[in-house]
Amino acid sequence: MYKLNFNFLERYGDMLLDGMKMTVIIVAWCLVIGLVLGTVMALLKQSKVRILRIFATVYVDILRNTPFLVQLFFFFYGLPALGIQTDAMATAVIALGINTSAQNCEIIRSGLLAVKKDYYECSGALGYTKMQTLWYFVLPISFRLAFKSLVNNFINLVLTSSVCFSITVVETMGAAKIIVGRTSRPFEIYLMILLCYCVFTYIISFIAKLVDRKIHIVL
Repeated sequence: MYKLNFNFLERYGDMLLDGMKMTVIIVAWCLVIGLVLGTVMALLKQSKVRILRIFATVYVDILRNTPFLVQLFFFFYGLPALGIQTDAMATAVIALGINTSAQNCEIIRSGLLAVKKDYYECSGALGYTKMQTLWYFVLPISFRLAFKSLVNNFINLVLTSSVCFSITVVETMGAAKIIVGRTSRPFEIYLMILLCYCVFTYIISFIAKLVDRKIHIVL
């Protein structure tokens, strides 16, 4: 009968913690990149300039209809062929940030479309420019309306980050692979990783629910 043995934590516990810290760093940077690029692309898709709309549409369609692993390998193995050199960590952040921006684009765009024209008319009557209206009224309302969907995408970002080990980034999954190779205890290690991701995503969901209660609005 198989017996659980977690003695490896005494020797490799710090490595696992370092991997989790790396995951948090990757996810934090990707969150920023994904939100900024996603917002820009959502605005471009709403632009009156046709070429900008086409560019944003092609950008989103390519990213949403290709596997993230292929995108990651393209950045890591393909770009150096063009003379563009990046390390594994930077590549993981850039690739995952760009990938999640496509999902965020559609979510934020749906929030923009949900904002009533009354807000535009009222802000115009108060003397605000189009840019000020967008910055002070439309975007804040759009983000509030899209908050739940953005949180879901953020959770998916956390889970997808586990793929980054495939380009030698030693995040949570990467550290687990190394420890498995050294200890031959895959069941215990991957069980711990499963629980870690579950706890992490549960904490995010719990905090998101509290925040959503504070910022919920009805149009």
